[in-house]
Amino acid sequence: MTEQFPNDEINGKPRVVVHIFSAALDPNKSAELASRLTDLMREVSVKHEGFLEGRVFEGDDGKSVTVTTSWKSRHFWANAVWDERVALLLASLQGYEVLDVMCYEQARIVPHDV
Repeated sequence: MTEQFPNDEINGKPRVVVHIFSAALDPNKSAELASRLTDLMREVSVKHEGFLEGRVFEGDDGKSVTVTTSWKSRHFWANAVWDERVALLLASLQGYEVLDVMCYEQARIVPHDV
């Protein structure tokens, strides 16, 4: 728990945070963006404690990409400077528009019952 993120822990356990962003872009660049985002997530997962998982989703029409990353807490997410890294990556591409950026605290996971 930190002053910046006082709700990082509940009952002494880190509170998982999920960061989600979506970008609209030229369909010709969607595969390149997905590949570069995957590389960035691999790099961050090795260099920064607290990274749990990352996923890249490409829209059926190739005109959008949505990325989710899960972190042990907001503190770990902030220390990885994730937003700034994504902004630099997006800035290196032309013809994109960020549609949405949100951070959520993980509430529930519903697994498939077998």
